[in-house]
Amino acid sequence: MDDIISQTKAEYLRTKDRLIKVLSVTPDDKINWSPTPTSRTPIQVAAHCADAIHLVVDNILKERPFPFSGFSEFDASMRAAELPFTTREQTLELLEKNSHEFFAFIDGLTPEALGTTVKSFLGELPMTVAIGIPTEHTRAHIAQIEYLQTIWGDRDWHMTPPAA
Repeated sequence: MDDIISQTKAEYLRTKDRLIKVLSVTPDDKINWSPTPTSRTPIQVAAHCADAIHLVVDNILKERPFPFSGFSEFDASMRAAELPFTTREQTLELLEKNSHEFFAFIDGLTPEALGTTVKSFLGELPMTVAIGIPTEHTRAHIAQIEYLQTIWGDRDWHMTPPAA
């Protein structure tokens, strides 16, 4: 059990660090830029990632009811929640807060709880899979920020190379 928890935390931390890195190299004049009115800005993408961690813990891992009638209502709610975020500092604060919430949840899992299946709006998932959702979700959105960077001509790979 400790291996699964420590591996989940390590992978999440690598992904979180990558989000922080990609946000840190986003130029100040592009941090609140999007290519279209319906596209998220880099800050909104990062705020979405940070906010989603809380939603995963609350509505998937803790199996609380999905508070939306459908995904369009869910998307509208998420986008409204992202709008107040306009700075790296605000966004990183939320990321830290919700990361602590996530780690507190998985640190509190018993071996029995880790062996359960959770029922959520995504269907039934083994807990060992469900605890990986924050990492996978964040990774997907990091790629969106990286794509935005290519639009304004940044073709550098802003990744920390793996340890030798």
